[in-house]
This record gives sequence, C-alpha cells and structure tokens, in this order.
Amino acid sequence: MWIMEIPRNIRQIGDIENSFQLYVEDYAATFIEKIKRRGGTAAGLLLGKKEKGDPAVMFIRGAVLFEQVEAEEGRTVIPASSWSRAYEEMGDYFKDVEVCGWFLCTGDESLTEPYSLQKTHGENFKDEDQILFLWDSAREDEAVYRFDAQGPHRLRGYYIYYERNDQMQEYMVSREPARKTEYALTPALRGTADEAAKQFRAVMDEKKDKGKKSVSGVLRAVRAAALLCGIGFGLAAWYRYDRMQAVRDVIAVIAGGNEETAEDGTAEGEGGQAVIQEVPGELPSSSEAGEEAPEASSAGAESESAEVSGKPEAEPDSEPETEPEAETDSEPETEPETESEPETEPETEAQAEPAYREYRVRIGDTLSSICEELYGEHGSSLVREICRLNDMENADVIYEGQILLLPE
Repeated sequence: MWIMEIPRNIRQIGDIENSFQLYVEDYAATFIEKIKRRGGTAAGLLLGKKEKGDPAVMFIRGAVLFEQVEAEEGRTVIPASSWSRAYEEMGDYFKDVEVCGWFLCTGDESLTEPYSLQKTHGENFKDEDQILFLWDSAREDEAVYRFDAQGPHRLRGYYIYYERNDQMQEYMVSREPARKTEYALTPALRGTADEAAKQFRAVMDEKKDKGKKSVSGVLRAVRAAALLCGIGFGLAAWYRYDRMQAVRDVIAVIAGGNEETAEDGTAEGEGGQAVIQEVPGELPSSSEAGEEAPEASSAGAESESAEVSGKPEAEPDSEPETEPEAETDSEPETEPETESEPETEPETEAQAEPAYREYRVRIGDTLSSICEELYGEHGSSLVREICRLNDMENADVIYEGQILLLPE
C-alpha cells in the first residue's frame, strides 16, 4: 500500500500556495511532456492521492491517455469508449490510486477558454479539489488549474518529485515497446549507464586512442630530428677543435725564441708544449704584421738552425711580438649553423577536450525533457552523462535559470 509522505528529492516550479500543495512525480510529468510535443488535441486522466488539511496536499503518480477526444461546440468531449479503455489501463497498471484530475494538450483556442474548461470539467469530474494540467500550444503556455465550487483557480506553482515508480514505467513501456530500454525499470534519471551512454564513451575513447597514435608519430619524428642535430653539433665541435689545434701549431712555429731543444731536435717547453718567446717592443699594426710574418718565419728558421749547429743565434733587429689571440682572430672560423631546437610537441585536435554546449533551464524543464528536446527521442539516456559533466550529486534537482553543460 502506498503511504503518502512528503518526498525529500523535489524541485519547485513557480510559487507554492499556502493553502494547497501539488506534487507531481517525474515520470508522470515526463509522459505529459511527450504528449505535448505530439501536437494536435489529446487528453487523459491524472492518478494519485489527495489529503485534506491545512494545507491540502495532492500527489500525482501516474497518467493515462484517452484513446480519443473530440471538440464539439467549443468544449472537449470524451467518448464513453475512451473512458472504458482508460479505466481498464488504470486497473492493469496502477494500484492504490484515484482520479485526481485530467490533462489537456491542444492548439484549439476555443477549447482553452475558461468557460469551455469549466464546462468540460463539470461534465466529467464531480469531486472538488481536482486539477487540470493545460498546455496551450497556440500560445505555448502551460497552466495548472484547481477546481472548486467557485470554478477554476490557476495555481502559481507546484513541485516535481522523484521516486521509484514502476507502475508508470510499465504503462509507458506498454504504449511504446520499442523504447523499453529508455523506460527500463530503474529509478527515474538515476539508473546505470545505458547503451547510448556506453556508445558515447566508446566514441570518446576511440578519439583518444587516435590522438595517442598521432602523438607517437610526432614524437618519433622529433626524436629523429634531435638525433640529427646532435650528430651535426658533434661534427661541428670536432671540426672547430681540429682547426684550433692547427692554429696553435702554426703559432708555435712562428713564435720561435726561447724553446728548449729536445734530444730529438724538436723545441719543447717543460710541459711538452711549445714556448712562445716574448720580446719587448711595439705591437705592429695588422698590415705590418702581415708583411713581416714571412720575415719572422725565416728568422725563426735561422734561429733553429743556429741552435742545432751550436753557434750563437743572431738577434734580429726588431722582432714583432705575435700573440696567439691575434693569429686566431685572423683565422676565419665558420661555425656550421645547427638546426634550431625542435619546438614543443604540438597538441593534436584529438587531445582537446570534447566540446560542450550551454543550456539555461526554463520553467517546467526536466533533465529527460531537455535531452529529448536536444537529442531526439533517445536523448534521455544521456542524463547521467550530463549529471557527471555538471558535478551534480543529486541528478534530479535542477532549477530555473541554471546553466547546464551538455555534450555536443
């Protein structure tokens, strides 16, 4: 037996009156939302429980669609056959409920006039405090009326609440067997990921794998380029070192002077290196140094021959001082240009986060209705994915004006 109690998981639509509180279960609201989108004129029964008090409370847990309704003389007419069929379905799928009112979806303005609504309600519903959900597609206006002895009174707001509602789910599956997966017998908007969500994740994983393969190819190319740059740099360094050694040898020969003669006749210093003789005098200009270089070379040769023969070396009148730096400066050194360092690994489009759209919640929206509107009839299967994207711990509570991230 169904025991009425105020649910904890609710969402408020509009302003709630102090004297009357209306609670509509999410599956029942979703069913009416689907009827609204079909267009044309359709009507049905609202099923639930009501309790008098201060305030009076009504719970709508189910809805049954009339097979046929007619418009006659500016009012909605419900044939007896439609009533019989509705009561049969009510007995087959719903227990411990009563008729709490009706819903009407139409674009015929003559059927939405207050006088027409009151006349239709009076002919079919005799109890007080019954309600009417009205969707006027011509004006795109949703209204909820409460009927009493004085006639219809429009409510300023009501609550949407969430609970396990197997009865309404079974009825929805019976009307659309092909959509049984969407109406799986699990709590509304709180079940495990269905096939559509799994396919969505599979597509995202496939894109990530392709991105990784692309990045691997780029990394291999970068490594090959870095290896070639390293080889080129090493060859250039070796080439420069070899040239510098040659220059030092030439300077040692040109300098001559106070070298100590080794036993084999070669001039070496204490450390086995050529010793450069420093002679006081003025440093010649670059042009003069170029002209006197051959003379210095010949003087060095004569000095060396004099040391070998044991004769004293004749001092030259003026021997220009030559420094290694001056010689090395005159030697053209061309350093091969190395390739620039490889740039940072480019990001690929596959590494980018998936794109999302933003959606502002409107009055009367539910997550399932939003998914149905944006993604089609199978869109409500992406509800859990949307909850994950928006970090919603309570997947069933949204409010007017809330900004939601939705997958493209």
